[in-house]
Amino acid sequence: MSDWDEYAADWDENAAVRAYADGAFASLTSLAASIGFDLDGVAACDFGCGTGTLTDRLADRCERIDAVDTSPAMLTVLRGKIERHGWPHVRPLGELPATPQGYGLIVCSSVLGFVDDYATTVETLLGHLEPGGLFVQWDWEANPVDDEPYGLTRAAIARTLEASGLDDVAVGIGFEVTVDGDTMRPLIGSGRRSSAPDSGRGAGGC
Repeated sequence: MSDWDEYAADWDENAAVRAYADGAFASLTSLAASIGFDLDGVAACDFGCGTGTLTDRLADRCERIDAVDTSPAMLTVLRGKIERHGWPHVRPLGELPATPQGYGLIVCSSVLGFVDDYATTVETLLGHLEPGGLFVQWDWEANPVDDEPYGLTRAAIARTLEASGLDDVAVGIGFEVTVDGDTMRPLIGSGRRSSAPDSGRGAGGC
């Protein structure tokens, strides 16, 4: 059982979860508009999709979506949404496909700060990103003085995305929203896969 399974049933009822998904989608559409990236008709991967709160918002824009999560209970909730909304183009997966999928968009919402090896996970994901494709992540900003083991620094995100061969890497505050007196200011990190032939990529560190 995944550690996240116990949260699945009530995940979508959490106001902070819904506000985070709204903020992430708004920042994604703003970013896409600013760089001339068309979300309509793109093949996408929502990595660490949970119950599909971001997938929900992408479903009307993307041609197909692979929604990937290791929590069977979270994916069960997502499958219910797929059935209710009639989304044959959304595919729930317990892991990334073994072969490159040619995604035009990969999004990772509050997940990469929790993985065991951030740099390796990014490298694996980018193996599925097509030339010209857009990679976007949102994560909590790590505070060097805290003992909290989760989160990433701005420098770690920039260093890893650049070392992984992405162009136009940018890192900053993705959005700011206050829910029940608590303010969320997650980071957004993004980059484009070069349209030129890949000359080899190195690994970054966090």
